[in-house]
Amino acid sequence: MEQNTPLQISFENLSYAVKVRAKSDQAPKTVVDRLKAVFSKARYEDKVILNDLSGAFRPGRVTVILGPSGSGKTTLLNLLAGHESSGTVSGNIWVNGRQASGASIRQLAGYVHQDDVILPTQTVREAITMSIILRPPPLSLVSPKSPETAVASIHELREPESNPHEKDVLPLPATTKDQARHTGAQSKRNDKDAAKAKQQARSSHAIQLFGLEKCQDTNIGDSSAKGVSGGERKRTAIAMENVTQAPILFLDEPTSGLDAHSALMVMYQLKAVANEGRTVVAVLHQPSSEMFEMIDDLLVLFEGRTVYLGERAEFVDYLAQLGHPCGMYSNPADHVFNSVLYEHLRGSKRMGTQTIAVERAEQLLTQWRQSPGAHKLQQLIDAPTLAPITASQFRRTSPPLVQVKYLTKRAALNAMRNKLVVNIRLAQAVFFGLLIGFVFLNTQDRPVSVQRQNFSGALFFTAVTQFLLSILSVVNVFTQERLVFLREWQGGYYGLPAYFVSKNLVEVPIQILMPIIYASISYWLLGLRSDGVKFVIYTVVCICLNLCGFSFGLLLGSVFKNMSTILAALPGMFLPFLLFGGLLVNTGNSTVWLRWVQWISPIKYGYTAMMKNQFTDYVVDGQPIGDAYLEQVDLGSFSIGINIVFVLFLAFLAWVSAYIALLYLTNKGRGDPVKNNPKKLQQELLGAPDERFVQSMSREARVNHTLSSSGI
Repeated sequence: MEQNTPLQISFENLSYAVKVRAKSDQAPKTVVDRLKAVFSKARYEDKVILNDLSGAFRPGRVTVILGPSGSGKTTLLNLLAGHESSGTVSGNIWVNGRQASGASIRQLAGYVHQDDVILPTQTVREAITMSIILRPPPLSLVSPKSPETAVASIHELREPESNPHEKDVLPLPATTKDQARHTGAQSKRNDKDAAKAKQQARSSHAIQLFGLEKCQDTNIGDSSAKGVSGGERKRTAIAMENVTQAPILFLDEPTSGLDAHSALMVMYQLKAVANEGRTVVAVLHQPSSEMFEMIDDLLVLFEGRTVYLGERAEFVDYLAQLGHPCGMYSNPADHVFNSVLYEHLRGSKRMGTQTIAVERAEQLLTQWRQSPGAHKLQQLIDAPTLAPITASQFRRTSPPLVQVKYLTKRAALNAMRNKLVVNIRLAQAVFFGLLIGFVFLNTQDRPVSVQRQNFSGALFFTAVTQFLLSILSVVNVFTQERLVFLREWQGGYYGLPAYFVSKNLVEVPIQILMPIIYASISYWLLGLRSDGVKFVIYTVVCICLNLCGFSFGLLLGSVFKNMSTILAALPGMFLPFLLFGGLLVNTGNSTVWLRWVQWISPIKYGYTAMMKNQFTDYVVDGQPIGDAYLEQVDLGSFSIGINIVFVLFLAFLAWVSAYIALLYLTNKGRGDPVKNNPKKLQQELLGAPDERFVQSMSREARVNHTLSSSGI
């Protein structure tokens, strides 16, 4: 197995600023001034988050970023990892001397977020295995004989030993086509078994490495369903990134919220990752003394400025040189906060002003730039490792068919494990079927006027419930999965098409089954026409309305972030559909300039199809009352089939709109799609080193040659 080329991240004069609304020098005093402030054009100014940072993160070492809240720790991490694109960036970033950006480093790096977003119904082993299947390791870490590249054929695996009398043995008869086909199928099965065995072995190794044996078969859980502990969840999230074997690993506060022992365990595991030759960069919040001793390199930030960047072992001596010696039994991480960064507030109970904090940061920055450590760091920046980055080091994603297959299986398991949601859907179908059936029980035996009213009301209620309940059931589940989808998509687990297809493959059968149950109960209790074809049409309309509601639910869940926002927006969409659904308003004689709403109402088309299915050629006691009633309610001239087609057409429009909304959501914040094209970014990293470093190395080589020629 090949080893990854060690990757060094270097940056120089790196600054980052965002636009914020400018504060007015004078507060508005009168009502007129307040109105002017509201309607006048807002002024914006730059807020500097990172100010002229220079540094280097070396491979094989754990680099930790420390600093108070608001100092720019997470911003720097996100900037280097390609998760920050809304502000203005200036300065240079290199990887092994190649000009890079956050977007290009993202092709080489894993990222562990501060908040762990994992599908609650997955077990720890399933979550880690998913990362292995959907994000195979870089090709540089895959053996040529492994299942992920080329598995030896069945003939190679069973190759007989050489026979000294081989020449005397008669040749075996040629295999038939059936035998060859059987051998090929057996070989494919063996390959799949070998690949699966290797995936399980890697998953077991990660579980053992991160101490997750006890909880490996426990669901991750969430606030509503008990699962693993916070420390176990955090270690699972790190394991999911570690198994990808990315040469760079970024972590945002991986120990926050953990007890001392769990936090220390995480640090031990990060050291193990770094010992593999990978570059590990983590933001920590107040590490303990034991954790601090495990740090290799340390970066301290204050107000977006560098206070220190160098080896952890030299940090205490540097503070002593500044006149801030650390006590023998003091934690240096606490000491730097209490006695160095906020020295000007020692003994004070107030936080101090922003201006004073910036002045203190500038003072510490000046002291750092004049120190020997800063000159040593600059030499490291000027002479980085120039080992070539190979294409095999870039992160990979499994083929689309593998993604669809795995995500479909996972979505099906998720649906089955969410028993409460499935049971509620089933209970709703049965309850509303019985409710409407018993409310309008045996309507066919009642007077004509009652039949008209009851059948109209029952069919309208059916159209409304099938459409609305489908929307609510989808948004309730999808809003919970939306954040998981975004996090996994950002992590490179799968593409949007694979997720969208798998989501529909699992949900559509449920959207078909529930209306069948509802229709089977309600149709016969209502006393609708005793005709098998009519029942099938009624059921098909219910199914189409459910599918349409499913599509609209996907659209709402894709556009809005949370359930409360959806519930606030839903009436604005649903009530016009309800009003122009065909029962409450005679749409043929409604207000002309509002009449168009009926043509975009799925309820109207579904209700019309069911009404025509029931009342066309409907006869009571020898009197043809159905056609006259349909003409009276004026539901339009479209046939049953055309109305069903329109319901499906609206469902398709909403379905496509939901996909476009998700596409916009995933592309939002990615910057220029042409500039940040993965293949283009990879080509930049595969190129030659920056001319600046090549010339520097050439000058150094010439100096060394001169010295050796002179015998020095």
